Amino acid sequence: MMRKKEISIAFLVMLLSSNAFAQEAPKKFSVSGTMGISYEGYGLSRSPSGWQGYSPRKPWNQVRFNFTPTFKFSKDFSLPFNFNFAAKPTNFAGPYAGIIKQNFSQYITNPMNNFGVNPKYKWAELQLGTQYLKYSELSTGDIGIFGAGFDLRPRTWRIKFFTGTSQQGINYFVGPPIVTGAYKRKNWMFQFGKEQEGKYLVAFNIAKGKDVPASATPPPVTIKPQEGFVMSLVTEWYMKKGWYVKAEGARSIFTKDLTTPLDSSITSVKPFINAHTSTIKDYAVEGSIGKKSKNFDIGITSKYLGAGFQTTGYPYQQPDRLDYTVNARFNAWQKKINVVASVGQRVNNVSNTALKAKQFIGNLNWFTQFDDHWSLNVNYNNFGFETASGINPFGIKNVSNDLGVNPTFTWSNTRMSHLVSMSYSYSKYNERDVISGATTSNNTNTILLTYVPTFFTKEVSPDFSVLYFSNSVPGVKTTLTTISSGLSMAVAKKKVRLRGQLQYTIGKLDSFSTNKNFIASCNIDVKLNKKLTWATYMTTNYFKYGNEIMPNGANYLESTFRTGFQYRFEAGVGK
Repeated sequence: MMRKKEISIAFLVMLLSSNAFAQEAPKKFSVSGTMGISYEGYGLSRSPSGWQGYSPRKPWNQVRFNFTPTFKFSKDFSLPFNFNFAAKPTNFAGPYAGIIKQNFSQYITNPMNNFGVNPKYKWAELQLGTQYLKYSELSTGDIGIFGAGFDLRPRTWRIKFFTGTSQQGINYFVGPPIVTGAYKRKNWMFQFGKEQEGKYLVAFNIAKGKDVPASATPPPVTIKPQEGFVMSLVTEWYMKKGWYVKAEGARSIFTKDLTTPLDSSITSVKPFINAHTSTIKDYAVEGSIGKKSKNFDIGITSKYLGAGFQTTGYPYQQPDRLDYTVNARFNAWQKKINVVASVGQRVNNVSNTALKAKQFIGNLNWFTQFDDHWSLNVNYNNFGFETASGINPFGIKNVSNDLGVNPTFTWSNTRMSHLVSMSYSYSKYNERDVISGATTSNNTNTILLTYVPTFFTKEVSPDFSVLYFSNSVPGVKTTLTTISSGLSMAVAKKKVRLRGQLQYTIGKLDSFSTNKNFIASCNIDVKLNKKLTWATYMTTNYFKYGNEIMPNGANYLESTFRTGFQYRFEAGVGK
């Protein structure tokens, strides 16, 4: 952990950097952005003494820095930075994985830190540090990678490349607490294509991710080192009158366990990947066709992922499925009505290696502005899941229906305006037992009433709300009632903004005694000058359980204090 002296020096250097660059910069140089430092303290006390039923959620002390300048040397050359980092290693692995004292590599690739530099000259961009790059829907784009690469766009050509590490090796720890561990994973990706925005796109993508088996000691027990390679071709075509066609086809080769022996009977793609006995191959394809206009959109989208299709660029993507939906949007009644809707179906386990399941998908969002006072928003979502009977007397059937209604009324006079909003949502989830055929329901009702007055001649802004929540399943019922109120105001000639919030909740589980929760928070934002802001946040959370848990009367008091300075700079020479 950094010492206080080091922290002070670091902040001082950042604070002075914009002036230094401005003084030494060549003609037409400018720099703009933000930088800051913040401290967060966390406290937790539990009662009775020795009770461990509620665990701390944060480190006791933490210091964070951010530095996001953009240096512009001319209209063609810019140099943006994105630095966000913490003084203590508090990612999911924590000190249990042996990184109490991080080396440089572990520090800059820690998931809670972000170090990125993207110098750009005309059509050429260099990408350094942590980057989140999406090449396509079936290749890569769902993970952050620390490394280096480039994005070149001469005229209509597109040439992209990036390589780096998406996760560090994490040692297995038996606990407590148990740390599953992870292997270090190295990634690279490449794209080559042509694009003219608003007219067409043709691009070929390849991407690879590979684990390093020796990167964790001891290694994970339940995770095997893996390797994946994917190739895809993306095409987009935009025609006159708003018509468009999009398509992508991909093939993946994925090894589930690198410790298994090589297998010459499975075709490898050398030099990119060698097949093992645990290697699988499969295809994926998606496409859409539709028309967009000012007041009306209509489109059809379909996606198929084979049972063996996997890509390290989207590690949580569900394979072996077929989706197809119809999507629409329209405005009506002089644009006072806006409707967005989609309907379709998802079929899981298309390969029939497991029990096939069908899911109905339906979504609707309807907004109407009746007049200057009344508006109404209605939304509905349906998600159904159903399988044939198969080996079970009754097939699986899960259906979820969600309905939300939100009317809003506003009125005003010469001194103030008023807003009253009521939101009601109903959720019903039915599940059928595959053995008995009995259907159980999980029903949830939520009502929220909010009132917000706004004064035209005063710097005071209050708000009030009441929430009621009820959830019931066979044999169990939970209810919550929450009352909250907030107040914000500007003082000291609007240089200080104060915001306070109080919230009190009474909860009840079946016939047990009620539990009580009180939360108080306060924000103080001080504008020291046009560019420097001092922000402070304090909150306390007291929770007392009913007799549904042991020991009776258990409670905890949780508090957080956060304060920091944020500096916005903008300077130039030779303008």
